Amino acid sequence: MTLTVPLDAIAACLRGVIPSPFATCSPDGIPNITYMSIVLRVDSDRVALSRQFFNKTRANLDANPRGQVWVVDPDTLAQYALDLEYLHTEAQGATFDAMRTNLEAVASQTGMAGVFRLRGVDIHRVLGCEQVGGPAPPATARTERDPLLALDELTRRLAAAEDYDAATQTALEALEDVFGFAPSILLARDAGADRLFAVAGNGYDRPAAGAEVRLGEGVIGTAAQSGQVVCVANLARSRIMQSAVRAALASRGAPVANEIPLPGLPVPASVAAVPLAAQGEVTGVLYLESERAGHFGPHNERLLRVIGRHLALALAGLAREEGDPGAGATAPPTASAPSDVAEDRAPVCVSYYQADDSVFVGDRYVVKGAPGRILWKLLREHADAGRAEFTNRELRLDESLGLPAGADNLEARLLVLRKRLATDEVPIALERVGRGRLELGVAGPLQLVEVPTGGVMSAAHAARER
Repeated sequence: MTLTVPLDAIAACLRGVIPSPFATCSPDGIPNITYMSIVLRVDSDRVALSRQFFNKTRANLDANPRGQVWVVDPDTLAQYALDLEYLHTEAQGATFDAMRTNLEAVASQTGMAGVFRLRGVDIHRVLGCEQVGGPAPPATARTERDPLLALDELTRRLAAAEDYDAATQTALEALEDVFGFAPSILLARDAGADRLFAVAGNGYDRPAAGAEVRLGEGVIGTAAQSGQVVCVANLARSRIMQSAVRAALASRGAPVANEIPLPGLPVPASVAAVPLAAQGEVTGVLYLESERAGHFGPHNERLLRVIGRHLALALAGLAREEGDPGAGATAPPTASAPSDVAEDRAPVCVSYYQADDSVFVGDRYVVKGAPGRILWKLLREHADAGRAEFTNRELRLDESLGLPAGADNLEARLLVLRKRLATDEVPIALERVGRGRLELGVAGPLQLVEVPTGGVMSAAHAARER
């Protein structure tokens, strides 16, 4: 069967930017119209529609498997009528998984997790596809980038990056330069805590480093948990991040001040979350936002998957090089000269909370989790023995830090720590001074206070210390 207008020619209509009215009819001739958020192209003559709350639509299709859906091109506003024949419903498989992931991400992003549950995906054959209404206004001219040329430039820049730190920023800047993907955030996965933490950002008015997202939360957490690219072509409502987590912590009387908010556009129109997968594991997520509806969707999901895989492999390779046991292995512990920390300078007061490994300098929160434990170790050794230089190797082998086997994401954690110290302008600096080597600087004599914890957290802390 040849359609008057091929589905390939109306790909822009099938990005989920504009809701689509779907009409069915009962056996006694009573029409029913409902709006579909997603009309997904399956192949050249089939589309998929989500099955959620539409009981009347379901009854009509069971009795009369014919319907019609209208789709709209968001660029030209041209409208097309698709005459459909219901074939079957799928509750598993690639099409179902892709649509379920998308709906779950949108629900979580807008605070409606658990409300919109996908029961199935209805597969329809397209019997006819014709333009309806008057002629569409001309589309605004856009310069399309050749994806192969753009990928070539991205991979060239990444190949020239000297270390993990440089690669993270190079990647985000290249995504903006050659693909127009900005703003963006790169997050690494902390498998031990079922969360992701931001290591770099581009295009925002405030830093991203240290912000956290829980696994399964919003489009970012959903992409990490499912391992699938999540594209939302039209996110009409602003993002609600971590509100439920904050409310739960507040109800238990736990402090919530030591959370760094994730930067973002006030009301993003289109977003994408790309899992970074290496050796069968999701190691992070690339998050992209746009003020233009339809910027991300089925039309560029494959491109985003390729970008995600290459970025994951590039970062993993650089992290392995930086973590080479030979890197800095022979660097001796270095003591600060007496003049480095003059006693007449203002003391630097640092507090460490065992409960979540939070570190405060004065009353300013700096970091928590594994980066917090690492910083506390460095500060204690600096105060006790005057050490200023440290190596990645010793951190990787230090069991008291409680790092996962293989020191998972050590380079990402160190990058976050360095950026947090630089961002907050605290009187402590941590600089990379060579491959696998770090140098700690403190602007005054240290006053260290460790705040113990109790219960389960106390047992976990004691286990790390043994």
